[in-house]
Amino acid sequence: MYYPLSMFNTGQVTLPKIWREKQGTTKFIAEETENGLLIRPFKKDETAFYEDKDGFGLYCEKGLDTNALAKTIKKLNG
Repeated sequence: MYYPLSMFNTGQVTLPKIWREKQGTTKFIAEETENGLLIRPFKKDETAFYEDKDGFGLYCEKGLDTNALAKTIKKLNG
């Protein structure tokens, strides 16, 4: 099912109500792919890494397990 979406001056895009209700969440993540933009529900235990003009960051809906993050970094660094 296709819906045309409009962008406001602030860059905000509103997803159709029927889509939002069907997904059962108010959190979504947008990803740029070779085919365009992919917008999907943000999973409860998911962590999003993002980069913008000011640097980079993490978004975690339920918080971040810093011990697990430290172990992962140590493992990746050898």
